[in-house]
Amino acid sequence: MLNGNWLKGLPGRAFERRRSARAQVGVYRSAVHLIAARLRSEDNGAVVVEQLHGTPIGTGSDQEACQRLIHSGIFQKAAVVLALAPDQYTTHSLPSPSVPDGEMREALRWQLREVLPYAPEDAVVDFIRLARVAESSGPPGLLVVATPRRTVAHAVAPLLAAGIEVSAVDIPELAQRNLLARLPGSGAGQALLSVDQSSGLLTVIANNELCFARRILMPRADVMEEEDPEHVAMRVATQIQRSVEVVERQSGLPPVRTVWIGPHAYAALISRCTAEQTGIDCPQLDLQAELRFAAAVPLLAPEMAAGALLAIGAALRSERADTASIKATQSVAPSWLARLKAAA
Repeated sequence: MLNGNWLKGLPGRAFERRRSARAQVGVYRSAVHLIAARLRSEDNGAVVVEQLHGTPIGTGSDQEACQRLIHSGIFQKAAVVLALAPDQYTTHSLPSPSVPDGEMREALRWQLREVLPYAPEDAVVDFIRLARVAESSGPPGLLVVATPRRTVAHAVAPLLAAGIEVSAVDIPELAQRNLLARLPGSGAGQALLSVDQSSGLLTVIANNELCFARRILMPRADVMEEEDPEHVAMRVATQIQRSVEVVERQSGLPPVRTVWIGPHAYAALISRCTAEQTGIDCPQLDLQAELRFAAAVPLLAPEMAAGALLAIGAALRSERADTASIKATQSVAPSWLARLKAAA
């Protein structure tokens, strides 16, 4: 559990103020854009996307991009959740060690010592218990998250330098979990594939709990144009099929009924190929059709659509929802994912 310098200087009652905030902003930095989504929570539990902005980073600094977002007013009186970029952390699927929860992180740090490209003592290590049927044999599965402390400090630094307080740091796997839980059919097994310039992220939930997450490599944008789109879509469909089979075999959970395909130039092809190969319903995700958007929210350019999905998912993060899921899985909230501040 992180403590000491990581939370040094945190204002008293700051967490209490943020929990009661009616608006929350999710921020995601893609390879070339900084994207922010502002969501307002209503008394009935519904959420409304109030603002959605993206700005290119280009040759400028992240702090300059933050300043452009600040001028839009998107951060005013809102808690801010930052979703890390794929190259800022690694995930590892591991069986749960037979140790008390209080010793789990150090046990996992020891297990990862051979695979981390940096000193384990320099890593922030945490875990998420993956959903499965209670009767499953063998130790429960964990999605273990590791990142260098300096990487997280570097990720939040531009926001802090621009005067934006970061109340939580999350990962795209959980951002997609949050979004999936809001889509129709969330009570059954379903999956979401988001695709960016270099990879796809497939997440699977059952009863609103994360049970599987996997990165799928995609051809680079400059190479993709030279490949037959049908072949690219078929390769992605094969990876989805294999992943779904792994989920059903290892977790014992009900079959995945729906695979949502996120925005991408090949979304229609991937959807069709996956449906033909798996027999699963594969709708293309239209965020504006599935979530409530304020009338004034403009559509972002297509190249920012995948990042917008993750920013919205980060903004959907709920302390109360996380607490409920933690109780159900007898886990402890990953402290660095929940309250991480910049290193002192």
